[in-house]
Amino acid sequence: MEDEKKLLDLCQYIVNKAQDLGADAVEAHAQSYTELESGVELAQISSVNQQVAVQIAIRVFIGKKMGNAFTNIPTHEAVDEAISLAINAANVTTEDEDWVALPSPQEYPKIQGLWFDDVVKQEPGVIIAATGELITKCSAAEEGLVVAGGGSGVTYGTAAYANSNGISHSEKATLSYIVAVAVAQTEAGMTPSVISYDLQRNLDVNLEKTVSKIAEQIRLCKNVVKGKTGKHTVVFHPQAYSQLLNHTLMEGVKGNNVARGKSKIADKIGDAIASEHFSLLDDGLYVGGANTSIADHEGVPRQRTPIIEKGVLKTFLWDTYWANKMGVQSTGNAKRNMRQGLVEIGFTNLVVEPGTREIEEIISDIDYGYYIQSVQGAHSANPESGDFSVVGNPAILIEKGKKVGAINGFMVSGNAFDMLKNIVEVAKTPQPLVSWIGPEIICKDIDTIAADE
Repeated sequence: MEDEKKLLDLCQYIVNKAQDLGADAVEAHAQSYTELESGVELAQISSVNQQVAVQIAIRVFIGKKMGNAFTNIPTHEAVDEAISLAINAANVTTEDEDWVALPSPQEYPKIQGLWFDDVVKQEPGVIIAATGELITKCSAAEEGLVVAGGGSGVTYGTAAYANSNGISHSEKATLSYIVAVAVAQTEAGMTPSVISYDLQRNLDVNLEKTVSKIAEQIRLCKNVVKGKTGKHTVVFHPQAYSQLLNHTLMEGVKGNNVARGKSKIADKIGDAIASEHFSLLDDGLYVGGANTSIADHEGVPRQRTPIIEKGVLKTFLWDTYWANKMGVQSTGNAKRNMRQGLVEIGFTNLVVEPGTREIEEIISDIDYGYYIQSVQGAHSANPESGDFSVVGNPAILIEKGKKVGAINGFMVSGNAFDMLKNIVEVAKTPQPLVSWIGPEIICKDIDTIAADE
């Protein structure tokens, strides 16, 4: 991994060099990371890999004309060539009349718990042993369970950013993880594949909890039952609703879609677009979050941005370009496609405010309904209208307050914005995923189709 100071010095060198060559504005973003992982395939350790990579993205502006370039070689010679390519590209491209300026320096937040030396010092043998223990404990936790995929590992890296407006920033972060993907034999064939994982900034990944969760899912999936078509109460695990909302609601709150007229909720600030039980924020400062950082990919400070408060739409998410165009401030949500050099609007940690009752108590009050752990087909949802039709995978039947078994070919359809308005309760205990942190949500009157009814 490249040294933090070395990477930042290289970014500053790029800025100075490009200005010397005639660029009016310049930015350089560099990332260096190392990943050490052990993989699983069909209940066997299949691989042990170490990946080390450096990525450097350069953008230059000549007037309102932009050029970009990329290199993965952190030397002056390599970035000199990339700078020349970016400047040549800017000279021959057309002007972007909407471009205003790169961001300017701001005060950065103080965030603890982003870096742990123990993660960097982790030995391959320890990671292999953890993967072996995962296989052994999962296989013993439920009869017939086969660990089809997953593994464990650590990753750590440095990010640096500098621009011609005076921003010069670097930071570093660590992460460790454990993942299990499992299936089991049933009388009719195989269960759906289910997943359980834990990720932490330090080495405290919870293997026991990961095993317990996947064993519970497989246990339910082995018992195949029949469901009923109609409007029913549906409990959405955060893995399921995050898949749906990523392709619908979250597309609607991106500032670029708002500015382009591609958001259904573009004119809904201050309006209730969800149930009063639902609150959502983009929290770039969330302690322990997988996407927590000091700054975004333009060097703008991360922040906590309330998106929906008790059902009311509060704001949209912005990077510098679209914020400048619309006369607002960036929310620190710039995400760079390193190889293409382009900046997009991305999310940090999407946090759903918890309710007051544990999910077990909530389920105990449901006479008939469904628990959807995950879905297939969410990518086909209409990002502008919010319409969706997905397969619950797995979908668990709830009868008389208990989860009783899985339903094959179970479909859920409707509109994401209607679904948000139909939330009647949110569970108490958040479940951290890669991008979302939230408990289950409970929705009434959801259209369901039981294929084997």
